[in-house]
This record gives sequence, structure tokens and C-alpha cells, in this order.
Amino acid sequence: MGRNERGSDAAPAANGGAADATAGTSEAPVATAKSKPHRRSERFRVTLLGDDGKTLKLLTGQAAREHLKGPRNGGVLWVDIARQTQADIDLLAQTFRFHPLALEDCLHFDQRPKLEEYTGANPYLFIVTHNFVSGPSTNDLLSTRSEESSFHIPRQLTAVGRNRRLALQVIEVHAFLGPGYLVTVHAEHSKVIDSVLERLQHDPQLMTRGMDFVYYLVADALCDSNFPVLEDLSDLLDEMEVAILEEPTQNDLRSIYSLRKTMVTMRRVLSPQRDVLGSLFRHGGTACVNDKTAPYFRDIYDHLTRIYESLEAGRDLIASCIDAYLSSVGQRTNEIMRKLTMLSAFMLPMTFLTGFFGMNFEFLPIRSHGWFAATLILMLVAIPIGMYVWFSRKGWFVSAQREAASAAKSEE
Repeated sequence: MGRNERGSDAAPAANGGAADATAGTSEAPVATAKSKPHRRSERFRVTLLGDDGKTLKLLTGQAAREHLKGPRNGGVLWVDIARQTQADIDLLAQTFRFHPLALEDCLHFDQRPKLEEYTGANPYLFIVTHNFVSGPSTNDLLSTRSEESSFHIPRQLTAVGRNRRLALQVIEVHAFLGPGYLVTVHAEHSKVIDSVLERLQHDPQLMTRGMDFVYYLVADALCDSNFPVLEDLSDLLDEMEVAILEEPTQNDLRSIYSLRKTMVTMRRVLSPQRDVLGSLFRHGGTACVNDKTAPYFRDIYDHLTRIYESLEAGRDLIASCIDAYLSSVGQRTNEIMRKLTMLSAFMLPMTFLTGFFGMNFEFLPIRSHGWFAATLILMLVAIPIGMYVWFSRKGWFVSAQREAASAAKSEE
């Protein structure tokens, strides 16, 4: 899609921004660290550190916008925007003079993780990161098919197990990190960012360590939010593995591939994110990242490496589940064929005896004797019984599943 077309799509959003600005007059204008917790429904928030360095001031709605329109008197501030509109992006352009290409990316949330450095009189970093959170497992959400391809990052993912489903939501966060300020833009409200803001409200002195440290808190919280998702996927994979070994069904293969698709998407999104955090570590000592803060980004890099290794291990387990499913299906087919073969073996001597002595001839040996009928009936009963005893001693009636269960019990 060309940039002119993308720009025209954003035009209707300006009306939404104006409506939001009008509605913002009814919002609480100012809150401090000692006041009640902020409302998580606020769409436009500005967090300021007081002159004494011990209090935190939170502006929301129209009061936050008016503050950005005024002159900056130094200090540090954090601007957080959810469900951005064209009017919000224009305000950022007017206040911070961000590059038009970076602002255009903030209107279209389909970016891969990246780090772009802008130098000049106003140096800043433009950072795009993603995280995965567990969403509501509603039927409407699960029935929605996301447009996933090699060019797009899906907003929703679904992993299906035997007894439950796991709905995942992809949160994309754009950040502008500059000297003394941080701007975060995200399409939906994020509980992770809300938790960071609450942490700053309880400990305002964290902002005195610089806005690069505040962004570390945001990036670290976003990274750690992936671990509960990995645990849920691991539990789902373990349940699927046990179910496949006990009794595989046709829906299990579909569930396995849904898990595989989810993990491949997570790996595709989080793998380049490691490089982004590694680049932030190497930016230590610049105008945007302090030398003291740079090692913290290396810690996030280590966390992402652990996540990447867990996803690789999950892919191996999924491949093992596929092999186990195919093996179980083939084994069940062999069990059916063995039972049919046993039945044919029992019927073979009876078919031979009845067919041989039932031929339409006038004379057959011993057929005219009186004891012939009793002897034939005794043979028809004794031969199958003898075959059954012999097969049982050979262990041919023991199924492979029972053998596997007894072997597992012996190992325990």
C-alpha cells in the first residue's frame, strides 16, 4: 500500500481525535502519587515528575494535551497514548518534531520489531516491540480468523487443546525515547503499561534515574508478560501429549498444528526483538541511553533468549507429538488388523473341515460312520480352543497399549 493511500486512511481518525479532545474536558485533569489510582480507561496520559523529585503528577485527557501544547520547562515526562488518532499524532509532531515516517508507523500497527535512531539537534530512538498476553477465551474471539501471512503479524492467536482453548493477543508498542522524555503509543490499553505506571506512582524517584530507565521498566514488563503465555502453552502441550498416547483422535492433529502455528508466530515476532534490545545495550553512553542503564537492557536480552529457547524446545515437542500421533494411529491400525487376523485364524480350520466334509459327493471316507458327526463337532470346538491357548501363551492377545503401560509402570 502506498504512503498516500495510508495517509488518506488516517483522515477519518482526525474527527475521532477531535471528539476525544472535546470529551477530555470532563476527565480528571490532575492526579498525584498520593491520590487515588488512575483510571485505566484514560486514553491520553502525561506523567510528570515534580520539581522536588519526590512527587508524581498525572495529567489525563484535555489537560494532558494542553500541557504538551505549552512550552517545555525541562524535567522529565512520559506520554502514553492508547488508541491513537490522527489528532494525537499531529500533536506529537508539533511538540517533539518527530520524523514523519516514524509518526506514520504509529498510525498503522503492523510493524516488525525494530530500532531506528534519529540524530540531529533533537536525537531520539524509535523502538517497536511486541508481547503476547492471554486473552478472553470466548467463542467470538476464537471463531475470528486472523489474517496471518509472512507479511503481517496477527493480532490474535488461538491454541486448541483436547479440553480447553487458549486465546492469545499480540500487543504492539511503539516508543520514542529521547533526552528527558518517553512517548509510548499502543493500539489498545495494556495492563502491563498500567502496572509500570502504578509502580512509578508508588515510587516516583524511579523517574529521577532517567526516561531510559523508565523505558527499561516498560520493556522488562512487556518481556516478562510472555512467560505466563509460555507456561500456558507448555501445559497445553503436555496435556496434548498425554492424550495422544492414551487415545488419539482426529481432532488432535488439528490441535497440534494450531499449537505449532502459535509457537512459530511467537518465534517470528520475538526473535528480531532480541536484536532490538541488544542494540539498545550498545547505545549506552549516547544522548538517549545512559551508561548506567545500558546493562539493564542486556538483562532483557537474556530474558528474550530464554523465551526463544523455550519456543525452540516447544517446536521439538510438537514434532514429537506429531510423530507420536502418527505412530499411535498406525499402531491402532495394526491392532485392528491383528484382531482380524486372529479371527481369520480361528475360522480357517472350521471352514476347512466343514467345506471338505460338506462337498456334494456320494461317497466320502468315514462320513457314513455313526461317530463321524460327534467327532466333527468335537474338532470344530477343540481346534479353536487349542489355538486360543497357544496364542495366549505366545502373548499375541496382549495389545501394544497394555505392553507400553506395563513397561512404563515397571520403569516407575
